Amino acid sequence: MIPPVLKEFLIPGRTTFLIIALIPGVLLLYRRKDHGRAGAIWVTALVFSHLALSIPIIAVSFVNALSPSYPPVRTVADARGATAIVVLAAGFETYRSRGDVYTASERQHALRIMEAARVYRVLDRPWVIVTGSFANERITESEYMALDLKNHGVDSDRIIEEPKAANTRDHALLVPAILKERGVKQFVLVTSQQHIARALKAFQKVGWNPIPSTPEFFVNRTGASPYVPRGGALDASSAMLYDELAMVYYWFRGWL
Repeated sequence: MIPPVLKEFLIPGRTTFLIIALIPGVLLLYRRKDHGRAGAIWVTALVFSHLALSIPIIAVSFVNALSPSYPPVRTVADARGATAIVVLAAGFETYRSRGDVYTASERQHALRIMEAARVYRVLDRPWVIVTGSFANERITESEYMALDLKNHGVDSDRIIEEPKAANTRDHALLVPAILKERGVKQFVLVTSQQHIARALKAFQKVGWNPIPSTPEFFVNRTGASPYVPRGGALDASSAMLYDELAMVYYWFRGWL
C-alpha cells in the first residue's frame, strides 16, 4: 500500500505537493537563461493550474467531467431490493492541545454521513455498515461514523462497525462477510462522487454490484461567487485527481 505520508506528496492540490513541485522550477530560475525560462514556465503552470482548480465553476466542471454522476437513491424502488447501506470512511481531523484531544469531521465525512442517514430514512430500517480503521487515541473511523449516524437519526441497533479496513480494497474484502452473515443480497454504497467509480469497481471485483448513492461533492456558500477561488473547490479537485491516480494504481495491482 502507498504510505499516507507519500500520498501527500503525490496529490496535486495539496500544499505539500505544491511546495515540492515548485522546487525544481525555482532552482531552474537561477540557472542559465534557457533554464531560467523553463523554470518560469514550470512555476507559472503550477500556480495557474492550482488557481484554476480552486475556482468553483471550474472545479465542479472538472469533477463532473471525470467522475460518473449516478442518481441518488430517493425511493425504495431506486434501491432495487437493498437491505443494507455501506458507508465508506473519509477520515477525520484530530486536534491536540495541552493534553486534550478533539475529533472533528472532514467535509467528505460529513457529506457521506448525511447521505447515509437520508437513504436510511428512505428504506425500511436497513442495516448500516460503517467501515474504516483510521484512528486517534480516542476513536476509530467506524466508531466516529456510528456516533454521527446516531445523531442523525439512525437506530443504534441497525449500525454495524467494521474497524479494520484501511483503504478501498480492504472495504471490498472485509464488508462482504458482514453482509453474508446478515443475509444481505444487495446494498446501497455511499461514498463521494470522486470516489464512487473506484469503490464500485473494487466491490464488483469481488462479486458484488452495489447501488451507488453519492452526496453533493461541493456546496458553495450562499451568495458566494462561483468565479472566486475557494479552498473547498480546490479540495474537490484534489480529491478527483487523487482518485484518478488511485484508479491507475488499483488497475496495476489487479484490484479492479
